[in-house]
Amino acid sequence: MVDLTKSEELGYFEIADCVEDKSNTEIDQKVYRIKEKFGKGSIDEIRFEDVIISTLFFRMNSDVILKQKLTVDFVQLSFLIEGERVISVTDCNDIYLVDGDSYMANIKSFHGTSKITGNKTYKEIKVRLSAAFLSKHGFFHDIKLKELIDDNLVVPITNEMMAILESFEKLNFEGTARLIFLKAKVFEILAIQVSNYKKEHNKNIPQNKHNIKKLLCIQKRINDNLSINYSVAELSKEIGMNKTILNREFLRVFGLTVHEYSIDQKIEKAKYLLLNTDMPIYEIGELIGYKNATHFSAAFKRQEGTTPKKFKTNV
Repeated sequence: MVDLTKSEELGYFEIADCVEDKSNTEIDQKVYRIKEKFGKGSIDEIRFEDVIISTLFFRMNSDVILKQKLTVDFVQLSFLIEGERVISVTDCNDIYLVDGDSYMANIKSFHGTSKITGNKTYKEIKVRLSAAFLSKHGFFHDIKLKELIDDNLVVPITNEMMAILESFEKLNFEGTARLIFLKAKVFEILAIQVSNYKKEHNKNIPQNKHNIKKLLCIQKRINDNLSINYSVAELSKEIGMNKTILNREFLRVFGLTVHEYSIDQKIEKAKYLLLNTDMPIYEIGELIGYKNATHFSAAFKRQEGTTPKKFKTNV
């Protein structure tokens, strides 16, 4: 996990190095290169007035979880052109984004994580606008903006919106002309996205996204019921997915099979209880689904290379 809580900014310096700076009196533009230990790719950031436009285009070596805590007041428009991302906000349901998803949210504070799926091309364009910028240009008068916790936050990227997003990559203007162009596109993006929210949501959910939501349900079921030993067949029947596909997709998204993930979570819970409570070992084993202390100790040793008793004593 990459901890960005120490910075009120976007925190790219934690995962990338600034390799180019094209700042002038009107526009501040920086290009960041992803650090090799994380992956390959770049982040292009443009700032003017109270607007930040970021283009993220990279491929991470493995899943990256960015932890951030912000207290600033801004509106963020996110357009995930390619890739997968899970936004986890404290005390809220996870927000899952896949290819072609977008959202516009009024964010007064953010305390949570954002997980970017690794070994997969990731391309996203973000537009961050301060409350002062929107108020100055009259956008708060008749617009009720959603927050991250609201239902129906995610909407598909329309063809009209995609054409605007692509125009950022073909930007050839310089100086004042460049500033005028960028501001015009920001207003255009706002207008179109507000219109998209007013339209009825598309009921035909892409199969890939539908499957991902099922996987998240399985993950939550396991996490919330560590005392139960679910079989893959049982879980696959519950969500209406072939058990082979369930295992394959679960492995792709979470990096572990359903069984491996379940064992991993059980042992992590056991380690926490061993270190932070005086519960007997057999009770901890029962709490996470093992019939007796012998079975629990054997499973713990396979996972950690030592017995629960030695683990507790040594630590």
